[in-house]
This record gives sequence, C-alpha cells and structure tokens, in this order.
Amino acid sequence: MSNATRIRPRFQYKSSMKLSEILSFLKKDIQVSDEVEAEYMQHHVYLRIPEKDLHYWSPELHLTIDEQEEDTLVRGVIGPKPKVWTMFMFFYSGVIVLFMFGSAIGVSQWMLGLDAPWLWSMPASTLMGLGIFIAAKIGQRLGKAQMQTLIDLVDGVLDRGENKTRVM
Repeated sequence: MSNATRIRPRFQYKSSMKLSEILSFLKKDIQVSDEVEAEYMQHHVYLRIPEKDLHYWSPELHLTIDEQEEDTLVRGVIGPKPKVWTMFMFFYSGVIVLFMFGSAIGVSQWMLGLDAPWLWSMPASTLMGLGIFIAAKIGQRLGKAQMQTLIDLVDGVLDRGENKTRVM
C-alpha cells in the first residue's frame, strides 16, 4: 500500500481457507465490529464505513474471493465511493480533452502566424490536472485511518487460515 502515486491501491493474498470459511469469518467479525458494514454478492464483498462515521473521503474496499485448485485468491481494491471516483475521472477526462484540443488549436494558430490564445490551455490544464491529483491525495490522507480499519479487518480474517501469502 505504500505506493504514493496509486489512486486506488490494490492487494492480493493467497489463503489456504475456502471461500465459505472466509465469508463466514468476515460475517462474524463484521457483526462484532461497529466500524465496518458489508454487502455480499456471491464471491464479491463490499466493505464500507457505517453512516455514523462516513465523510466525503471515506473509502470502500471491494474484495473478490476466487477459489482455485489449491488455495483461495483474495483480491482487494480500495477507493472512494463510486460517485466520488466517477467525479474525479470526469475531471481528469475534461483536463485531458482541454489539453489535447487546446494545444492542437493553439499550435495551429501559432504556426499560421496568428494570435494563439489557446496555447494557454496547455499550462492551465496541466495546473488543473495537478490540482485534481493533489485533491485526490489529500482525500486519501483524510481517509487513511478508515482505510487501515478495512485492511486490518481483512488481514485479521485471513490470519486465521493456516497459510496466507501476499501476492503483490
């Protein structure tokens, strides 16, 4: 999880436990805990922070649990709520479009010897992209304690098995 440029950190574990055991332990731990809520859909689990502790930057953990021949692969992706994630992707896309079209128009005007005010879209969109990235990192830092709570819950469940190996 230490990669500082990751916007949505990912992890993978291999466990000796079966899918049903992992889900059973998760359900037991979540019933006891008042810090995490869960939604189960077959071999997918969505871990969220309860409404009472929720804020704009609260993370969600999406687990995919796949049984393989010898072990079970548990993959996790931590990120913001889907609405927040979609908003950030929309902003990033808008900045990229502004940079591409603005620079194409600006360079064309400049090469034709005309005034080229569109060239300002290049540094402006770069600064906006940097601002969006910084906002995302600030949000990640604000949700770090809650993210650690979600990860600790999963680690606690997987530590009950005989063998747990981090894949990535």
